Amino acid sequence: MSEYRIRAEQLQDFAATVLKRAGVPAADAEDAADVLVWANRRGVDTHGVRNLKTHYADKVSDGSIKGTPEFRIEYETPISARVDGDNGLGLVAGCWGMRLAMKKAREVGIGMVAMRNSNHFGAAGYYPAMALAEDLIGVGLTGMLWAQGNQIGVVPTFGARAMLSTNPIAIGFPAQDEPDFLLDMATSTTPMNRVVMRQELGQPIPEGWALDAEGRSTTDPSMAKMLLPLGGTREHGSHKGYGLAVMVETLCALLSGGWGALTEPLPNGLDHDQTRDAHFFAAVRVDLFRPLDEFKQGMDAMIRALRATPRQPDQDRVYVAGEIEHHTERKRLREGIPLPANVVADLWELSRRFDVTLSLEKR
Repeated sequence: MSEYRIRAEQLQDFAATVLKRAGVPAADAEDAADVLVWANRRGVDTHGVRNLKTHYADKVSDGSIKGTPEFRIEYETPISARVDGDNGLGLVAGCWGMRLAMKKAREVGIGMVAMRNSNHFGAAGYYPAMALAEDLIGVGLTGMLWAQGNQIGVVPTFGARAMLSTNPIAIGFPAQDEPDFLLDMATSTTPMNRVVMRQELGQPIPEGWALDAEGRSTTDPSMAKMLLPLGGTREHGSHKGYGLAVMVETLCALLSGGWGALTEPLPNGLDHDQTRDAHFFAAVRVDLFRPLDEFKQGMDAMIRALRATPRQPDQDRVYVAGEIEHHTERKRLREGIPLPANVVADLWELSRRFDVTLSLEKR
């Protein structure tokens, strides 16, 4: 149960000010805060300001993430770029990379950017949403692979050692009058952030989400160390989630030259970016294929047809990807963003440390 709420604009100003005082340049801090609060506005609280302290401000403050990175284009064509993220905030690197992809799309129709040496970039859906704002098709992916395994992560189908991160896929298509179609999904049964959030709230996790350190199924979030691929078991299609996770890793890390934490020698003298994230962004102009208005009208028609599907007896309605989040955002922009006590405690600590006013309402 959330005990507090805050207006979206106040939360964004707070997050941006904290990051500036932690050592992030003003424009970058505004980008990072926008990514985080966008997630909270849309109800994706796992990837919102609950991570501001631990994932971002603390790591910039202690130097493990660079507050002022220099993003370097290592190779470029009119439609593509390979970029070194210079161990910067993934939230900032993601905005920079997607803007580059969008610039190329505006100029030549399509833009693709593969980036290595970055960090956690928040909600993957934010980046295709940037493209949707300009009526572009948008793609945002992020991934990691540990060649020798990791304590926490996602196991391959039939595996008992975590090898992959949750390697999400996000893609957006612009609509006309309906909310844009925006799919944002982990290739695991659930994001690890959701497991941690359940632990913070004292809630169990469903059977089939995770394994403990010994490879046994668990519903105790404090014991969950390894997530299963999307599908859970081979019989329920986990090979599909596993395959998608490897696809994401290939587009993100292998194309960019990051290669996660693989131990094999890398070509061309590239260094391993141990425990660093890699990303892939793409933007596409619809008019490469057909007039934009015709496409958007077709999206509306498809969305309405899906929504009109006869419902199962115990369900209220049928949704398409991004629709629930769209309605949540409208509600939270009116009523404020709810925050649980543990997140508020972190925000108060940041408020004291960086001398930033925090304006909360008791629910």
